[in-house]
Amino acid sequence: MNNMKKRINKKKIVSICPSRVTRSQCPSIRRTRQIRRDLLRLQKDPGVPEKTLENLRLKLKQKKNQGIAVDCKECPYNVSKEVVPATA
Repeated sequence: MNNMKKRINKKKIVSICPSRVTRSQCPSIRRTRQIRRDLLRLQKDPGVPEKTLENLRLKLKQKKNQGIAVDCKECPYNVSKEVVPATA
């Protein structure tokens, strides 16, 4: 009876690091979360110009559309390690 397919939540894609780094350490996720925090904080302030809010909304939307894998090339945690086969 449960014929529902699992759908990918596109908002969650931004919060998962491909290098398996925790969200608090991944620089790309940290930048995305900082943009979101700034936007929420500034939306509560009535004296902030609408242009500033629009710029932050646009920046957050672009970051979500890009995904975080774009920043992985510069990520210090994205280091390829040589794997030594285990001897039995």
